[in-house]
Amino acid sequence: MNGCSPALMSYFPGQFNSSPVLIFCCGTALEEDAFKHLDFEDGLAIQAEIRRRRIDRGGIQIGWKVGLTSDRARQQVGIDDRPFGHLMQILPNKVSLEAEAVNGATIEPEMCFTIGETISGPDVDPASVPGRLEKVAAGYELNERRAVVGGNLAMLVADNLTNWSIVAGTGVPVNEVDSIDDCEIILRRNNEELFRCSHKDEVDNPFVSIARLAATLHKFDLELEPGQKVITGAYTRHPVNSGDLWIAEYSQIGSVETSYT
Repeated sequence: MNGCSPALMSYFPGQFNSSPVLIFCCGTALEEDAFKHLDFEDGLAIQAEIRRRRIDRGGIQIGWKVGLTSDRARQQVGIDDRPFGHLMQILPNKVSLEAEAVNGATIEPEMCFTIGETISGPDVDPASVPGRLEKVAAGYELNERRAVVGGNLAMLVADNLTNWSIVAGTGVPVNEVDSIDDCEIILRRNNEELFRCSHKDEVDNPFVSIARLAATLHKFDLELEPGQKVITGAYTRHPVNSGDLWIAEYSQIGSVETSYT
């Protein structure tokens, strides 16, 4: 964990029930202000180490998520950067889950891209990104509440940006979508429309986000590899409950469905 603050070395990342959590070396719970001396870069370094240990223990990474993908989100935390999250699980479209199986479960509609060619380096041209993508699909990110983060960005980043899993539809080639920024997203719960937006109204251009993600990963000698999935920012977030049926439709791209028992 090169370049980390001395405070970071007081902690080490572990795992609990296959989800990343942060604990003291002696195994006791973190104090509420445990991360107050850590910064954004420390949070990334902790998460990168958690990722390494999960893979060393046999975990298979399936992709990445990009965080802080809107001006509004970045202004709230006072940085102009995109943190990464590592994805370790993808579930099939129309999956049915137990609502109580995930603590504080929430659902977020997001575009899900499949990498076709390696994307790496600190200065990737966003205009080159579409040609390196295999397809784009309607997707969900499913999140888990593992820590009381409050406004602590370092803890949020270290805790993998709360990711638990993703769900993705079939998808289409990127060049079949006329204007990805104009894609309309409609979210329904139990056939009732809860949310509607155009992509550009809520999050950054996804090709810019992927280029910036590559730059952040480059700091850790990591890159976007062929076959990996990348989710590029949430349009909205909602808690889930038993009996919910969630369907998100993305114009020109397709739909994705998840139900809860």
